[in-house]
Amino acid sequence: MNNELNRLKNEFDEYISPNPVFTNEDKIRIRKKIDQTKINRVSPSFIPNLLTVALVLIGVFFVGNFFINEVNFSQNDAAMPEQSSAPDELPMSDHVENEASEEAKEAIGESEGALEVNEGVGTTFDYNTYEVIDGEVANYFSYNFQDRTMYIAGLKGFEEFDNANEGTVSISSDGNVLTFSMTKATGSITGAVDGPNVYFQINLNTNEITMKRFTPAPNYEELGKEEFAEYSNEVIDLSDERLVEIGLYFIDLINEIEAL
Repeated sequence: MNNELNRLKNEFDEYISPNPVFTNEDKIRIRKKIDQTKINRVSPSFIPNLLTVALVLIGVFFVGNFFINEVNFSQNDAAMPEQSSAPDELPMSDHVENEASEEAKEAIGESEGALEVNEGVGTTFDYNTYEVIDGEVANYFSYNFQDRTMYIAGLKGFEEFDNANEGTVSISSDGNVLTFSMTKATGSITGAVDGPNVYFQINLNTNEITMKRFTPAPNYEELGKEEFAEYSNEVIDLSDERLVEIGLYFIDLINEIEAL
């Protein structure tokens, strides 16, 4: 079979030309041109693809630029202060504010005035303390609302303590016990008031004296205070009934003060 094909091929070649049409040099030259053509050849689809990419990039550029401008415009609008539609109302607002300030000042003045009662007779009253100077009860006393304690100097109306005295009155935190302590001034050892002292506690629920103590004055003569010698060892001894009277007097006074 192969021999037959070769014979036909040779006959066909002799029919076309007894000598070769293409020499080896021609074949080499043609192959070089073909290879060169493959290198320089541009794909038919390259140009359309390039145009498509270019159009897409141009579209993205314009869309992005438009979006950025819109965002900047919106931010500028948000940053701009709103124009007042009624500028004439501003003076009215200031006027109202001034009136409110004046009213507040008046209210503060009234409240401050309420804290001082009968200032002419030496009485002052604030949120924590009630203080009286040269009053009917004493030459001076001060009551603290927070701890319910009263300091007294120069208690009046109680012969047992004369007019020269110093002491305290307090109510327990549960409000059940009143404690009274008063020293009659008969002399001084260290510069403080010295003399006989009366101390007691009264149960405010039963009005019973639960504790009492009568401390005598110092022995001034032994202490070298000859000027107070006549008051040495003086004692104020009071009955329970009198102690209850004193205790009830002060609880009534404290209740009046706390009701202010």
